[in-house]
Order: sequence, then structure tokens, then C-alpha cells
Amino acid sequence: MDTKRPHITELFKHFASVQQDWLSSRNRETQNPVDGLLKQLLSHYHIESEVSTLQQALLDPYFPLGMLGRTLFADVVGMRFYINKLRPDLEPVLAVELVEWAAAFLRIRLDIQTFFDPETITCIPVDGKRHQLPSDQWCTLCGVCCQIGGVPPDPPQDVRYPDHWYTFLAGEKVENQQLCPFLFQYFGEQRFFCAIHNIKPIACRQFDQEECHQRLVERDLHDYSH
Repeated sequence: MDTKRPHITELFKHFASVQQDWLSSRNRETQNPVDGLLKQLLSHYHIESEVSTLQQALLDPYFPLGMLGRTLFADVVGMRFYINKLRPDLEPVLAVELVEWAAAFLRIRLDIQTFFDPETITCIPVDGKRHQLPSDQWCTLCGVCCQIGGVPPDPPQDVRYPDHWYTFLAGEKVENQQLCPFLFQYFGEQRFFCAIHNIKPIACRQFDQEECHQRLVERDLHDYSH
């Protein structure tokens, strides 16, 4: 009998797939089917604070499960070398990075409540309700433009970010940052939005439709087809 524990990449992808399907379902009266999958994923962790952080973040309707599946847990193919995210030696690294992402997400969620008006800081209130996302714009909310290591953390005029946001935005806080930590997901759907859209950095505000099209035709670094 093979008792080998599945790789954390396999566990995350399985959990993320089921959780996103459940979140995106319009009938969420049924019991969430991810309990067992989450328990398996959390079996990689033995520090109580890490388990608590992951439980809270992974079950949040705005946690970017889909985008982490496309970056952190996706094989790297668009470079001169190939990185298989099922490599055994990468498992402890990925475990640490997932905790870092969860902690950053929760910190930003708390910051939005603490330092700003959570009803207006982004394009929709992030209160756990299904508010309608913007549709009268060229942006399709695919999130590809936010697959970045960082941007100049310059806020709009008259806006002051919490001090630690500058390192978040510059890509200096989360190890191996491949995604902006301010990118949230909409209830398991493959639609992503900026958690600080109305006060996002100047560089992000200047990103236009032409740059978007160019970004989409560039070869992606990751293979997330399976």
C-alpha cells in the first residue's frame, strides 16, 4: 500500500479547484465540500499560527486561489530552464511561500478596514457580499497585468499608504513575488480585481489598454494547463 503523502502542489490545486467551484456556485446553501481537502493541505504545517493564518485566508472569498495556481504553483516554462513544481525539494519552499501569501492577504484585508473606507477603496465593497463588478470598461479583470514582481510604490496625490504597503507594492515583502498581493479574486470566478483600485499606485493607474494587449500576447512564464 502506497502511503506517500501527496505533494503540496497537488493538494493546493485540488483544494483550490473545489473551493472555487463552491464559491462561484450561486447555491451556496450546501455544505462546503473542502473540509477534508483543507485538512490534508494543512497537514504540511505544524505551527499553530501558520495553520490559523492559512485557514482564515484560504476560505476567504477574495483570496486569489486561481491566480496563485497560475503562478506560485504552476510550472515555469517561459525561461531557458524548466521548473517542475512537483519537485520534492520545492515542497518546503512552496509551503513557506503559501503562508507568506496568506499572511500578506490578511494584513491587507485588515489594513483596508483600519486605515481607509472599505466601502470605497476598491471598485466594490469587500464585505463578503456579491456586489457587481465594473463592466463598462476595457479591462476584463483577467489579472494578467498583476502577475508582477512589484511596481514603484508611488501613491496618488493626497494619499498616504501604511508604511508596510510600500514594501508590499515594491515586491520586497513577499519572497519570490510573482503576483501583486493586492490582487483579490471574486468568489472563485476567474475574475480578479485590485483591492485598492481607487488609490492604486500611479504606475498602475497609467497602465492602459495598449499595454494590456501587449502584455497578453507576450509568452507567459507559467504552464497552468494541468
